[in-house]
Amino acid sequence: MKWIDTDKAIMVAMSLLACGAIAAQARDSNAQVDDVLAALKSIAPAPVPVPCDPCGFDVPAGGHLQGIQQATIAGEQSAILSGSARESYLALVALEEAGGRVAAIKRLMPRPFKHAGGFQVCGDYLAVGIEDDNTKMASRLWILKLSDLLQATALRPIVEIDRRGAYKRATAGAVGMAKVGSRHLLCAGTWDSATIDIYVSNGKALDDPACAFTWRETWDVKQANRSDWSDDDFASYQNLNLVTDKNDRVFLLGFARTGGDDVVDAFEMHMDPTVPVVNRLRKRYRHVLRGRDTSFRHGAGVVVVDSDTLAVLSCGYQEFTIERFEASRR
Repeated sequence: MKWIDTDKAIMVAMSLLACGAIAAQARDSNAQVDDVLAALKSIAPAPVPVPCDPCGFDVPAGGHLQGIQQATIAGEQSAILSGSARESYLALVALEEAGGRVAAIKRLMPRPFKHAGGFQVCGDYLAVGIEDDNTKMASRLWILKLSDLLQATALRPIVEIDRRGAYKRATAGAVGMAKVGSRHLLCAGTWDSATIDIYVSNGKALDDPACAFTWRETWDVKQANRSDWSDDDFASYQNLNLVTDKNDRVFLLGFARTGGDDVVDAFEMHMDPTVPVVNRLRKRYRHVLRGRDTSFRHGAGVVVVDSDTLAVLSCGYQEFTIERFEASRR
């Protein structure tokens, strides 16, 4: 198994840093989308392959890939993949015109927290869940600086939430984060996202040592009011992402493989605290896609291209395979 702690990988990280200075003012949010549902509906069902050169790296044995996101780091476009093995990890893929090349694999945590699940990039930060997938009774939520992925040192979170509880109720296999108004909203899907724990920040900057998140509530699919959903199906979502529109409405996108299709289910989150938790999520739309060499059973994630456009990335199970679903050409 090849990890970041090699001379070659350190040199790669240094060269990536040289591509551009890291912005002094970190971005703490993704771009808002004018019409989230319209942007989602415009995504073509067939993917475009993104050739990926492993550059001598292998997907660590003993696990699989579980999440994928796109990010701008030091002025350069990258894909980030999460996965499990003997240790949890993130893989960094430099994106170029011809495709991608694996630049580094970074350890997150050792056993028992060996499973890094679905995650989300939020501006210059990343929120990921790392779980003990054996006992299924503990996990950590980490918020990381993206720029730290280019360093040769071990990754350390700027925010950490320690989760412990009942079987399958304290896991964190899918995590999404967005800035809503002046605060950050963090959602942690438990096993198969059957329950979703919702956290809200205190409004401090993410890299402020005083930044903290407070658990607000747990949404449970078994208790949810589905009377006004577009359809009543709730899939086994392996990745959850949050997207906000120009009016600060929040949409939770769930990625799953179901019925032979890769689906993105869009739920509008009613964040008004007077709304009962059973009505917190309202399913608005299901978009069906069809991966060729990847599957939403593994890693998938949204990319906010601009205020009108969304794209979706998907990755392989145990190999560095990437596909991109793009908006149909008008």
